[in-house]
Amino acid sequence: MGKPENFKIGKGLASFGVSDYYAVLGLPLNTDAAHIRKKFLKLAKILHPDIFGRTDEEKDIATKYFSKMVSPAYQVLNNDRDRGEYLATLRIFAQSQKLKGTALTLSSEIAQKLYRLPHEITYTQFVEQVAPKQYETLESILEYTATLSELNLVYLITQSSLSFTTVSSAASVAPISNQPSQTVAQNVNAQPYVAPKPAQSPALRNLNMAELFIAKKQWTDALKELIAAEKLDPNNAKIYAFKGLVQMNQNATAIAKASFQKALKLDPKEPTALKYINQVSATPAPAKAPEKKGGLFGWGKK
Repeated sequence: MGKPENFKIGKGLASFGVSDYYAVLGLPLNTDAAHIRKKFLKLAKILHPDIFGRTDEEKDIATKYFSKMVSPAYQVLNNDRDRGEYLATLRIFAQSQKLKGTALTLSSEIAQKLYRLPHEITYTQFVEQVAPKQYETLESILEYTATLSELNLVYLITQSSLSFTTVSSAASVAPISNQPSQTVAQNVNAQPYVAPKPAQSPALRNLNMAELFIAKKQWTDALKELIAAEKLDPNNAKIYAFKGLVQMNQNATAIAKASFQKALKLDPKEPTALKYINQVSATPAPAKAPEKKGGLFGWGKK
């Protein structure tokens, strides 16, 4: 077998110079820490140089796949802080591409299908269809890693909100019927599919930065971003919902309530506003200070 020229992929996120650690491990972006470790241990066994029947050349290639791709990916994703910073980087990347109106060039049929039917469940299901084939042979690793990276790219670009809520297992994802197995394979002979530019809010960058600051409990910085976002997109319910959340944490309950109400007026189903509005509505008004009677310094009290 021929040796790979390098142990990198050139499609999906990688085509933008972004390391795709989740694609390397064959996991969706919403995988929890326990399953990241479980998958790493499985790949460590698959790529172990003492696997029976491999030639010396194959053992060398397997070892390099592990040291150059799998191990670096796991080092980042296994650390809570590094994983959080990496996901934040992906959010910022996605927002940047949306603002630029980047058109996606997709080679795999399954990534093209995801773009036509973008949904978190669909995305997770497609990743789980591709991943079992990824490390079946040494020759298949780069091909299917590239396909997974295209799926990750589509997911990042098409989702309006990137919370990366983790899933604990594949069993929690409902199966998608009538999905032909041949769409999993990358169609190298097909003409590249150029996806149309997605619609976007002019305030996406500010909203995304605000979300990052909220996650770090940096309320003042978050509010600055949200004020700027409101000027760019004054009818975006999520902006007011996030403003309410920030103001609630700054103990400005009356203002927070007004922000939540405005968010729900724009979108009665806005999840953040629905979740927190009762908390500020139930907050009692601060007691008034006793009224002083009489003249200066209390003189002349009756």
